[in-house]
Amino acid sequence: MMKKSHPFTRGIALMVPIVPGVIPFGLIMGTAAANANLSLSETLGINLMVFAGASQLAAVDLMNQNTQSLVIVLTGLVINLRMLLYSAAMAPRLQGVSFWKKSFVAYFLTDQAYAVVASNEDLYASTSDMLVFYFGAAVFMSLAWHLSVILGFFFGNITPTSLSLDFAVPLSFMALTIPTLTSRIHIYVAIVASIFSVLLHDLPYHLGLLVTAVCSISIGALLLHYKNRRVL
Repeated sequence: MMKKSHPFTRGIALMVPIVPGVIPFGLIMGTAAANANLSLSETLGINLMVFAGASQLAAVDLMNQNTQSLVIVLTGLVINLRMLLYSAAMAPRLQGVSFWKKSFVAYFLTDQAYAVVASNEDLYASTSDMLVFYFGAAVFMSLAWHLSVILGFFFGNITPTSLSLDFAVPLSFMALTIPTLTSRIHIYVAIVASIFSVLLHDLPYHLGLLVTAVCSISIGALLLHYKNRRVL
């Protein structure tokens, strides 16, 4: 039934089960912004200009600590370096696409949108269908994020702490990762990434994320190289 629907609708449908894991993330972001004495317009400005939950949370936290602006910007860039990996993976699918369309793809790129597109290639046959499918998922994700941040801004402080909303953040990333572990190499890399992320968690400015990504990608490339040589 889904294969007969419009690509835009398909993208939304596949994003629907992911959004519940995003909403607590947005509530946390909105609450953090309110606690940092940001106005609603400033909070929405960060949302619209950055649109990257992890780096937004880090930026607001650093603002609250009166950190220098340059450090805040660099921290956000480091956290968002993973978007380069997503972009590189999507580049072959975007050959021949205009600069402006690519710009919109880049703006709406998130972990969730990439995961939906990358894990459902059988649901679109052409580049144009892929773009429509992508924007269905990405725009729906964007709306859910913005609305949850607004709700968090106004009502986050009355949420019972027993709900532990912050625990939803790693859970949402786990939900995105597990379906992609379809081979031994994927599983090995996931294990390595998990170990490095725990060991390097305390590095300043979230550098542990960057080091973990570099190490995991390098190990994955080596394993793939040996697999191609039929060592595995």
